[in-house]
Amino acid sequence: MKKNIFMFIVLNVFLSGALSAHEWFGAIGDVKDYKAGDTVPVYSYSTHHLIAGEWIPRPGGFYVLQNNTLNDVKITTVPDQALNVLAQSFTLPGGAPCLVLLNSTARFSNVTTSGNKEATKATVKALGLTVTKTYISEDWCKIYINPASQDASFARPLGLPLEITPVTNPADIAAGKSAVFKVLLHGQSLGGAVISATYRNYNPKDRDAWAVKDAKTDAAGLVTINIPNTAKDIWIVKTSYSGDVKNNPVYDAESYNSWVSFTVTK
Repeated sequence: MKKNIFMFIVLNVFLSGALSAHEWFGAIGDVKDYKAGDTVPVYSYSTHHLIAGEWIPRPGGFYVLQNNTLNDVKITTVPDQALNVLAQSFTLPGGAPCLVLLNSTARFSNVTTSGNKEATKATVKALGLTVTKTYISEDWCKIYINPASQDASFARPLGLPLEITPVTNPADIAAGKSAVFKVLLHGQSLGGAVISATYRNYNPKDRDAWAVKDAKTDAAGLVTINIPNTAKDIWIVKTSYSGDVKNNPVYDAESYNSWVSFTVTK
């Protein structure tokens, strides 16, 4: 299946149950360079303790993007009861830089005269209920695999509602140096976005285990994160957004979490 990734994302918004009261994200399972044909492990987390699973999340969207196209891959999904993660894996179709895109799937909640109802606005109205406000929430996570210094595709936005895009090539992010990221809301730079980041071995049992906490983007949507000398590890960077929308027939307010995950090996 060779589709333009932007159209694929637009056409694949699914509905499922919510796991929204805690952190949800994905990260690669092993730190290594992968070759074409290798099995790549990816873990999906649902947790309050970062990079330490507490609940096994439901499967959501899983997309493998290379060369600006979606590659057909067979995904193996196995709940890992010991780690409390959803263990997913796929065979890398090519050894070039690859992006795994995980989606927690869209969730709708409606405020009605009979309490909150989980469904689309149209579904709830069809029940004869009066809807006063409809919320959408969704989570996206981009995982960079095999980044390469000569490759510029890492900085290409995917058209997600809320998106973190590296400005510094993930291949060049190194311990003891800084890395720059940009936050986009519906394709536009988002100033004042709160950014937090951490890595796998940074006190993962602490509920506030952010190595970088509450940094904010500037007016251009840019933020700089300093990578500690001791932090050669799997990293996650997160931002969130909530706000009302106007003239949208499907929902009246939106809430998003967006993540990027990459490995620092230098």
